[in-house]
Amino acid sequence: MNEEAADEPNSNNKVSKKSRFVRFIRNIIISAVVLLVLLIAAGVAYTWYIGQNNKDVPVAAPLKATTPVVAKPTQPSANAKEGASVQMITTPVTPGSNATISVKTNSGSVCKIIAEYNKIASTDSGLVAKTADDYGVVSWTWTVGPAVPVGKWPVTVTCVWNNKTAVVVGDLVVEAKADE
Repeated sequence: MNEEAADEPNSNNKVSKKSRFVRFIRNIIISAVVLLVLLIAAGVAYTWYIGQNNKDVPVAAPLKATTPVVAKPTQPSANAKEGASVQMITTPVTPGSNATISVKTNSGSVCKIIAEYNKIASTDSGLVAKTADDYGVVSWTWTVGPAVPVGKWPVTVTCVWNNKTAVVVGDLVVEAKADE
């Protein structure tokens, strides 16, 4: 009997350790489920609360379209130097087509243009004296005569402002028409 009695506490000890372990796991699972349910309930309550408070928030009026900011031109001072630069020239061109040149200078400058082919000035009606706009830009468009020879020809622009002069030369390249 002593042997049987000695075996029983060990078996009770094993069963009690096993049952304690099962209870521990069961308590952890129950705690995790309770925690999960509480988190979900808190999320639902928070969402409902935020939804209730948003009803009182005024809706912002749509933004009105604004006009773009445009740089305003400035007038050069009385003692400013006169300068000129070619901003754009259409080149190459073919005889009989239009050419264009734009020059940047002081606003209000009076500018003359001369387009020369074989040292002969063009007499096209588009080549007249012009005054630069408020931004200092002046441009001309003229027809390159159908008899103008192929080559590189000077287009000279002379601008005068407050008794000061600036000269700029652009190169107009005339090419033969491609055979069609």
